[in-house]
Amino acid sequence: MKTFQIKRILLMTGVALCLVLSAFSSDKNRFVPANDDAFQYMGRVYAQNNFVRFNWPGVTVRTDFSGKTLGIRLKGGDRNYFNVWVDDHPAHVVHAKNDTVWWFPGKLNKGVHQLRIVKRTEADMGMAEFYGLFIGGKEELKAPAPLPERKIMFIGNSITCGYGTEGKSRTERFNPATENCEKSYAPIIARAFDAQFHLVAHSGLGMVRNYGDPEKLSVKLKPMPARLDYLLDNDSTKRYDLESYQPQAIVVNLGTNDFSTQPFPDEADFVRAGKELLHRLLKTYPGVKIFCVTGPMMDEPCFTYTKRMVHEVRIETNSGDVVFVGVPRQLMNLEKDLGSDSHPSYRGQLKTAGMILPVMGTVMGWDFSLEEIRSVLEKQ
Repeated sequence: MKTFQIKRILLMTGVALCLVLSAFSSDKNRFVPANDDAFQYMGRVYAQNNFVRFNWPGVTVRTDFSGKTLGIRLKGGDRNYFNVWVDDHPAHVVHAKNDTVWWFPGKLNKGVHQLRIVKRTEADMGMAEFYGLFIGGKEELKAPAPLPERKIMFIGNSITCGYGTEGKSRTERFNPATENCEKSYAPIIARAFDAQFHLVAHSGLGMVRNYGDPEKLSVKLKPMPARLDYLLDNDSTKRYDLESYQPQAIVVNLGTNDFSTQPFPDEADFVRAGKELLHRLLKTYPGVKIFCVTGPMMDEPCFTYTKRMVHEVRIETNSGDVVFVGVPRQLMNLEKDLGSDSHPSYRGQLKTAGMILPVMGTVMGWDFSLEEIRSVLEKQ
């Protein structure tokens, strides 16, 4: 290519970039970076100068803003999706492949609005980067209401991630667009208790054996307990300070992948690893109540192994701080309650949450609401 052609292309590219930036930063709008004190983050985020990175499902950005204009600058790659909630408007699903500014398409009145951005997909769908917001030039951000005092941590696999919750049937193959962690039993439970939550979950991982592993114990890719203190999922180099988030309740739903295909892990190995995880959690979070859930995609021998694990820890600690909750396969209606790849759909997840909530409520002494569960199931 001739030199003058190259220069012409570079000049045109530069002009185009300037036009884009000027459009974003016109006198009518101003940009507020992600490190502003008005932003509130729920979940594990990695702050880098003026933006944050995160990839665990369910990580949430909240703030209040005034005015009629809202532009969200973020990046998620080809497979990440985000739920954007503004006031009582229905959620918008945002797919920001590149460094994108997404403008809220609805009509906003003057005054203060509540914004919530939720990463609905898990780490294997990619890294998310949130840079900040564009609002009206004379408008402002305000710190939102404090997060609820109740705190729950969920440790799990694809069920907890909300894998395929928006799939139309059990025969539909998974697509990242159908993964919505907010329709997983975990956030459903958190909403019912009015609690904040962290999702430490990754599809395909088990307690000691991952999905489809030809060996009884997974070695090449470490199972889920190894990721407990990862700041960013899939990255063992950055550690999260576990004590910075003190849950009163922890839900552990592992085992489905261990027993999804042959060969099954030996009972002794599964129970040993489970006990190590439980003892670590009890030591890290004194006074916490742990709910070990099995199901609804798996039953025996996972039920028996998990119950033994719980029983032995209760004896060793001389306490009832660890509880078993079994969610049977029979809870799922094969035609109504399953989404992509036979994973629980939103309806199936609601039914799962409905079985866990009364147990947690009794043990924790927490009141809870079944309104979401009732309203959805009664309509279908």
